[in-house]
Amino acid sequence: MSRVIVAGDVHLGAHNANVEAFSRFLEDLYRDRTSIDEVVLLGDIWDMVRRDPFGVAWETATTLERLQRLAAAVPVQFIFGNHDVYLQELDTTRYEPQFRTEYTLEQGGTRIHFRHGHEFDKLHSNRLSRYLSGKGDRGDIDPTRGRKDPVVAGVRDAVNSLKTQLRSDGGTPRAYPRRERRAHQFLRSKAADKLVYGHTHVPYVHHDNLVANPGSWKSTAPVHNTYIEINEGRLALYQFQPAGDDERLE
Repeated sequence: MSRVIVAGDVHLGAHNANVEAFSRFLEDLYRDRTSIDEVVLLGDIWDMVRRDPFGVAWETATTLERLQRLAAAVPVQFIFGNHDVYLQELDTTRYEPQFRTEYTLEQGGTRIHFRHGHEFDKLHSNRLSRYLSGKGDRGDIDPTRGRKDPVVAGVRDAVNSLKTQLRSDGGTPRAYPRRERRAHQFLRSKAADKLVYGHTHVPYVHHDNLVANPGSWKSTAPVHNTYIEINEGRLALYQFQPAGDDERLE
C-alpha cells in the first residue's frame, strides 16, 4: 500500500511550538519507515520570523538530527513556508531533503499538489516577514514581545465567525474563511486532482476529499499535533498520540 505522510507549521523556535511531540513524531516515522513511501513537510517547520536562525538551530538540534536521519531513509520533500526566510537563501542542492516552493506527486492515479499556502492569505506580507526577521544574535527578537500571535488569532476567530458556508456536514452549516475558499479555487487552476496546503493552522479534510490542511504543532491552536496521511489517493486527517494509536479526526 502506498503511504505518504504530510505535516507542517511546527514553528520550531517559537515558545508555543510542541517540540517534544514533533520530535517523537519523527521518531515514529523513522520506526515505520518501511511502510512510508514519502514524507512531505509543508513549510514553517522552523520559525525564523522574529527569531535569529542560529538560536533556532541550536535549540532544536535534536529534532534536526531526527529529521536528517529520516531523510536518509525516506524521501522527504520540504516546501518553503513564509517563515522559512533564511532557508530560502541556502544552497539547497547540498542537503538531503528536496527543497521547493511546490510539489506534485501521483498516487493511485491521483495527482496531488502540495504548497505552503500563504498566497491564499491576504493578511500575509513577505516584506513584513523579512522585516521581522532581523539579524538577531541570540534569544527572542520579537518586537511585539509575544503579543502578535494571540491578537492575530483573536481577530481571525472574530472574522471567521462572520464567514459564509463553504461546506456542510450532515446538513449543518460550517463557517469557512476566505483563505480556505481561495485554496479550493486555486485547485481549479492546477493540473492536479487534489490539493494539500498549510499556513492556516486549521486542520481539515474537505467533505469531497479534494482539499486538506494538516494543521499545526503549535500548542496554542485549538486542535494541534495533526497530520495528513494519503493512501491510494485518499486524504485522512490524524492527530498524533505519543502513547497509543494516533486518532483519526476526518
